[in-house]
Amino acid sequence: MTQDLIPDVTIVVPVRNRIGMLRDLLDSLIGQDFPSDRMELIIVDGDSTDPVQATVLDAARKAPFPVRYLRVEEDRGPVSKRNMGVAHARGAVIAFTDSDCRATPGRLRALTAPLADPAIGFVSGPVTYKPEQPRTFFSKLTAETLVEHPTYPTANIAYRRDLFLAMGGFDASLGVRDFLGRATECGDTDLAWRIRKASWRNAFAPDALILHEVEDLGAMNWLLEPTRLILLPLLIRLHPEIAPRLLRWNLVFYPGTLHVYAVVAVVIALALIDMRLVGAAAALGVMLLWLFKARSPDPRRLVAVLRDGVLHFSRMAVLAATLIAGSIRYRRLVL
Repeated sequence: MTQDLIPDVTIVVPVRNRIGMLRDLLDSLIGQDFPSDRMELIIVDGDSTDPVQATVLDAARKAPFPVRYLRVEEDRGPVSKRNMGVAHARGAVIAFTDSDCRATPGRLRALTAPLADPAIGFVSGPVTYKPEQPRTFFSKLTAETLVEHPTYPTANIAYRRDLFLAMGGFDASLGVRDFLGRATECGDTDLAWRIRKASWRNAFAPDALILHEVEDLGAMNWLLEPTRLILLPLLIRLHPEIAPRLLRWNLVFYPGTLHVYAVVAVVIALALIDMRLVGAAAALGVMLLWLFKARSPDPRRLVAVLRDGVLHFSRMAVLAATLIAGSIRYRRLVL
């Protein structure tokens, strides 16, 4: 792109605590290969207990471009923070990312380049994981999107500011808090599809790479992570065009849940015949795991396989229950 075609860009980042990850992101944004006179950064904080403001002000002293700190009065999740950031932005383009990310040096230039075409309303880019961080059994590994993803996550996306405002921004009503207090929302996907259905084009910038934190969730949070998908049936109901890209047979989100439904059906059927058959079926399942997964006479190997199998099945059961609950609540069946 020539200098005249490079847009003025505002980077908007919502944050709540996670101060170490935020420092990593700020360093990566300060190091962007992008004209500093054409960019600004807005960090929107909520009810953080970490010293977020001090960290942002320290970055502002080092950055060759304006860095602003804003704070919402009532933290209702990332959507309200993103909308607030856009309301205070000066750039013609809004580039979003999250506080648990790191931008590669050429990310901003690559992400904004397709917007030289006036028919393109937004541009998304790939997300992968920070290469130096180890992955464990309980790591959160659901953020990677190496090709254009139909949910258009805000970890790596840019919108024309005027278009964003004309479409009403992210819909803050498309969000809930789960029983752990975590914000779960689908306003990012909803906005992208509203723009697409308004006859705007979009683009994918493969060189605009974002690196995501490899977060160790711990056993309990790892098991409960699928509860964040409670809004998926609502999203499919609002934008049925997404279904062919996310669901199999317009119904099943993740085939692993079919095992849960099958096991539940078999257990109910056996229990109705004779409860002792349930115990026999469980013993048969352990034997099959040993034969096809453990492949070793070492009992420790069998215990490890059995443990991993139970954990994965339990997580799939949580996912299945979440999707059923969402299907009932939002009146669109997703299994």
